[in-house]
Amino acid sequence: MRNEKEPFDQDTVSSYILKTGVMTSIALILIGMTLLFIKDGGMGYTLSEISSYNVKLHINSAILNLSTLPSGLYHLDGIYFISLGLWVLVFTPVSVVVTAIVAFVWVRNKLYIVLSAIVLFNLIFAIFVLHLLVNIKPP
Repeated sequence: MRNEKEPFDQDTVSSYILKTGVMTSIALILIGMTLLFIKDGGMGYTLSEISSYNVKLHINSAILNLSTLPSGLYHLDGIYFISLGLWVLVFTPVSVVVTAIVAFVWVRNKLYIVLSAIVLFNLIFAIFVLHLLVNIKPP
């Protein structure tokens, strides 16, 4: 039975967010793969270089960040569509946690607000800060 104080059914909203995030991610990755084949590569790499097992030719994902996405998408570069699809997949659970925080604030459940905020902090820290501490540099 639904609590009268709840603004929405959190499970239903979380389910929609997860389904939408995964389906959007899959669509973007498929579009990116199609563009890679149509344009025979992306980011200045040919398709044979991208698919090569040679370590020197590998594309380092550290050079793909959120600030370069708009120009890559504008130029219909398949690698950027794939990158955006992966970012959507990463931010899908973050959206679920944010939705949970909103629901817990609405019902004034302080314990779960704090716990959800800790989870959100950990996710954001892992996504944006952890790689800086590990000191991964592109070749």
